[in-house]
Amino acid sequence: MHEYPTRTSPPARPATATGHLTGIACEKRPDEVLIRLRGDFDVHTVHLITDAVRAWPEDRIVIDLSHVTFADSSLLHALLDARIGHHLTLAGPLPHQLDRLFDITATRGLFVFTPSAQ
Repeated sequence: MHEYPTRTSPPARPATATGHLTGIACEKRPDEVLIRLRGDFDVHTVHLITDAVRAWPEDRIVIDLSHVTFADSSLLHALLDARIGHHLTLAGPLPHQLDRLFDITATRGLFVFTPSAQ
């Protein structure tokens, strides 16, 4: 098994249209990798998620969505892709917009959710 240090990505851009910094922090845990998202995720920043998922060969990945301030279908597409080859869990609490995105697109049933990344 490989040991990976905790890594934090730099902000993808200084600030988004909403003024929120966007970034990802990855933490290796004994049985999984935790990827914490912060800020706005759209076509300009979603590559951070796909890059992070590809960087970790671990089977189990938890993605913490509790600090996402904006998301569009680009984020949803990245999460759907992240399920391929991984046991993916999405951690909350989910921001209202994400909650609504999963409902409107009828994709909620495609994911495993947990109330917290802790």
